[in-house]
Amino acid sequence: MPDAKTPRPKPKGRAQRFATHPVVWAVLVVACLLGGLGYLVTGCGDWTPSEPFTRNAPDVDRAIDLYDAGQYESAEEALTTYLTTGPCSDGSIGLPKRVYEKYNGSFDLGLTLFRMAEKYGERFGDEEKGDAGADEPVDEQRSLEIDCAQIIVKAIGSDVKVPVDLRARAWYLSGNLEFLRKEYEAAVTSYDESLKLIPGIEGDAGVDEIGRDAAWNRAIALRRLREEEEQDAGQDAEPDADEEQEEPEEPDAGEDDAGEDGGDPDAGDGGEEDGGDAGDGGEDDQDAGDDAGDDAGEEQKEDGDAGGEEPDAGGDSGGGEGDDEPQQSPIAPEGDDQPPSSSQSQMDRLLDELEEAPTYQEEQSKQRAAEGRRRRVMEDK
Repeated sequence: MPDAKTPRPKPKGRAQRFATHPVVWAVLVVACLLGGLGYLVTGCGDWTPSEPFTRNAPDVDRAIDLYDAGQYESAEEALTTYLTTGPCSDGSIGLPKRVYEKYNGSFDLGLTLFRMAEKYGERFGDEEKGDAGADEPVDEQRSLEIDCAQIIVKAIGSDVKVPVDLRARAWYLSGNLEFLRKEYEAAVTSYDESLKLIPGIEGDAGVDEIGRDAAWNRAIALRRLREEEEQDAGQDAEPDADEEQEEPEEPDAGEDDAGEDGGDPDAGDGGEEDGGDAGDGGEDDQDAGDDAGDDAGEEQKEDGDAGGEEPDAGGDSGGGEGDDEPQQSPIAPEGDDQPPSSSQSQMDRLLDELEEAPTYQEEQSKQRAAEGRRRRVMEDK
């Protein structure tokens, strides 16, 4: 019998017995061998914990290698064959059911077509550099490649069965495609669809960065769209300004009208016509003065002789042209003495009329000249 003082060994626990069981060790060894074999065959580069048994098809892997090598034509051919879409022709490409089922491969095809379109013209982000010498055939070929890519990426972006993150990337790629051909309004629309799925949140909060990228590109597209609108508005305003300059201007009242209407012609009227009348009046005044002096001298002479006939009181005693001739005094019979007061009063009256005649004509000429000046001032205004 064992000594009562010798301690008895403790029984093994359940976990310890399981860990030391030979079958468990055999299973672990087999699992490690299978894992290593799988790594050698497929590789673990695209392995994800959520889809541990999912891997790319050999055709897709080959297309990705061609894409990374810059052989976009070969990559496009491999993907279109894998998805059975047929080649891109005149902006059109097939959309079979396989495109929706193999959405990862479809997204890769969209990326490849984006690179194909980028070959025609400037690279993405440098589109505005090609405005100075735009080549229409190049732009047309680029637009055809973009049309094909949009058919694919919009199909998977609109499919609710596709994972949200891939749908957001599809719409983001759609916006970049429109941005590449400078259709900024359409690009903003696609970026909005991407942001609806994954908003652009600042900071590293564990969110997908595709939202920030979409928000960034959207802001640039809006800026370029605003610049285009401002440029178009400026070009529309320039022809209008040219048309306004080509229209005949209204005559300037300060120069042309004053020179034609209120200048020399009116001054000539006032100075020449009215002045002429004043000159005529002056000449008439002089003639009247001479005639009056002669008549007065003859009357005084005849009165001094105390005999003979009375002088003709009419005749040249009139002032200007058109004045009423004064009535002649009755002729006295020969030999009859006429009272001297009567002859003197008649002579005085004639002299008064002759003195008033030039004053009246001068006043008329002054009034005409004043009217001419007033007319010129009003027309100049």
